[in-house]
Amino acid sequence: MKKTTGILLSSILTMSLLAGCTEKEDVSKEQNQPPENFNKTNYPIVNEPITLKMMGQASPLQPAWGEMGFFKEMNTLTNIDFEFITATSDQFKQKKQLAFSSLELPDLFFGGQFTANEEVDYGSQGLLIPLEDLIEKYAPNLQKVMEKYPDLKASITAPDGHIYTLPGIDNLSHSQAPLIWMNGYWLENLGADRPETTEELYQLFKDFKAKDANQNGVDDEIPLSASSIKELRFNLLPAFGINQSSGITEVDGEVKFAFIQDEYKAYLQFLNRLYNEKLLDQQIFSHTWEQYVAKGAENKVGVFPTWPIVMIGFADVTEAAKYPLLPALTSPVNDKKIVTKISEIKRGRFAITNENEHPEATMRWIDHLYSEEGSILARLGVEGKNWEWTDSSKSAWRLLAPEGMNTTQANAQDAPGAGTPIPMVIDNDFFLKEDNPTIHKIAGWVEEEYLPHVEVPFPQVYLTMDEQNTVNTLRPDIDSYIEQMEAKFVSGGASFDEWDKYVNTLKGLGVEELVSIHQAAYDRFADAK
Repeated sequence: MKKTTGILLSSILTMSLLAGCTEKEDVSKEQNQPPENFNKTNYPIVNEPITLKMMGQASPLQPAWGEMGFFKEMNTLTNIDFEFITATSDQFKQKKQLAFSSLELPDLFFGGQFTANEEVDYGSQGLLIPLEDLIEKYAPNLQKVMEKYPDLKASITAPDGHIYTLPGIDNLSHSQAPLIWMNGYWLENLGADRPETTEELYQLFKDFKAKDANQNGVDDEIPLSASSIKELRFNLLPAFGINQSSGITEVDGEVKFAFIQDEYKAYLQFLNRLYNEKLLDQQIFSHTWEQYVAKGAENKVGVFPTWPIVMIGFADVTEAAKYPLLPALTSPVNDKKIVTKISEIKRGRFAITNENEHPEATMRWIDHLYSEEGSILARLGVEGKNWEWTDSSKSAWRLLAPEGMNTTQANAQDAPGAGTPIPMVIDNDFFLKEDNPTIHKIAGWVEEEYLPHVEVPFPQVYLTMDEQNTVNTLRPDIDSYIEQMEAKFVSGGASFDEWDKYVNTLKGLGVEELVSIHQAAYDRFADAK
């Protein structure tokens, strides 16, 4: 009897499991089928309106997102409306973290500012859904962008093979390299040429100081300044043969740690010479942003890595053309001109959560922003209200602004891309049609003097969770020690006789393990390509 009962129970259990599997398969098949309300092509995207919950980082210049012309135009086109949850900067980071920790998630993040670590973490937990199948089925515009940028797919594919967030693309020429500017009035006053080597730059700095470059009769010239000593790494360190991203550099497939290389030592010795001779801002380790910018406004600075319109504070934007770029330089330890290439791929801007009941419609909605029409709407706003073509041939366009607003403020009223890092394609060919001679001039400088020498320091890679946890443990002490010793080496607080001790200390803090982790990540990236 017991045996019969056991067989009966086993049969019932087996039938239940089979029924359960069949039911799951049926549900799965249903979920793989687009809903009847959804249109795979053309517009609207849905026949009957739907409302989704969107979370994103807003700019202080922007009105409530529901009032923006972009969302109104998109709603008319797609039949998709939104309930918005927005905040600015740090407040948004807190809101985002709270949403994930409480599991009270929106349907999507727009301007989500996800770090690579967050993508891997939230994706592996199933809180962000994989997007690659949706891209293949419903995102033809994004697929075209991927074809144009061969590194794009590898750059947004997590170690588990899934894509959890979508990027923005910015290939404007003057967005592809860190810029550093020269005071053109000082050059003119001295009849000086722009330098080609670090030694010529050193001599120019001495002339700025000794020959009253600002012609005010006072010894107040600061030949070189920056908001911090760390900022100069992006502009001057490549002249010494080091092209790095957060200290990580790759040459011919081999990953190294930049800040223990002899070329980095030569860079620090150069800055130390400038500091000792008061050619480098003596307050670079202590001044505030406001104090730094004030020096530029008072015409006290010769070379600086901050846009002139910010640094100088002039109302006439055409003045920016009076501040040429410092050319790419060579040095005694490097005879090759190198400029750090800033990736066109801006990761982590958009994601769909597991709360979203309309992922197909959501993917089609965001895919519009990867078209030229959608990108223009996202970045410039509504044609005729926020911007207009200057002629019938559409050879140039200009921003519009009502009385009492500048074009930046007016643009932000209707275009979320003015102030929020969102998925869109900022294409050089279109955006350089802006009727702005100064921007054209700067872009020309960049294309002629920087872009021929740009090199990617290290590709955008993903770390596994274990790798990221190790990096999170190692990085704080490593970075803190580097910043501390960088300041000491430059200011003279530490002798270069201590260099070997400095290198060994960093090795003791784990830089070799850091390199090993990034080598593994680089190898995965190379394989994914």
